[in-house]
Amino acid sequence: MDHVGLVALAATAAVEAGSLLVTRYGPGVRTRAKSGRHDVVTEADGQAESLIRTMLSASCPDSVIVGEETGASGAGEVEWYVDPIDGTHNFARGLGLYAVSIGVSVRGEPVGGAVYEPTRGELFTSADGVLRIDGRPAHPLVAEPDPLPIVLTDIPTPGVRDPAEARLHAELVETADVRRIGSSALALAYVAAGRADLAVNADVYIWDVAAGRSLVTAAGGGFTGVPGEPGTESRSGFVAWGPLFAAHGRRLSDRLAEFAELSVRNSSDAWPCRTTNVFDVSHDADLS
Repeated sequence: MDHVGLVALAATAAVEAGSLLVTRYGPGVRTRAKSGRHDVVTEADGQAESLIRTMLSASCPDSVIVGEETGASGAGEVEWYVDPIDGTHNFARGLGLYAVSIGVSVRGEPVGGAVYEPTRGELFTSADGVLRIDGRPAHPLVAEPDPLPIVLTDIPTPGVRDPAEARLHAELVETADVRRIGSSALALAYVAAGRADLAVNADVYIWDVAAGRSLVTAAGGGFTGVPGEPGTESRSGFVAWGPLFAAHGRRLSDRLAEFAELSVRNSSDAWPCRTTNVFDVSHDADLS
């Protein structure tokens, strides 16, 4: 199966899982805590992942499926990274900002993915560097960069009392129009579609971003893990940007790396770092 076929399979599975989720979605969905009270899971997460696994393994048996809820299974050169509900707390409370995310890699290299937003019935895919929305090629936006970029972020990370993250959020609010949507997969899809300019989070696994990063790069934007690539056992941060915001993305990546280092070594409420506006171009004339 070629890359286009793999992504088509991911898209079919994501839409099928989304069809299941809209029948389970709404206020009153019961949750239980996973790693902490801000990290929750529902029965529907497991049901959607089980459905996706069945579909992927039936059509592509020689592959590895890595799911958020049940881990890794299988063997082969094709790897699937599955987040059955990215934005579970939104899902459980009846907020429509959640998505099914399936990223595809071959021999360790990302080749595409699918992000499906069930409440809007909208499907974002990328294969071989082509971004599509609902099956139609998405053309790059031709415009000047917005002087007040829209940034999607969940920083400060829920449940984490980290003065480093709090300071970074304060800097973002000073110099950008910040939105907190609770789903990295959707944040990346929206950056790819040109609805937002940058996305940044500090605490994600690979299944949160495997599909979305392929959307952003297919749109001509960029993605970087900070301080390293998100994995299956360890979390990391990321910065993603649209094609008109590469300089902003580089500045924000550098700033996130600096704050990540400080968050590890800073064990008090005292803030040792200089105060800087993260998108103040006067400090980065060489990147403008």
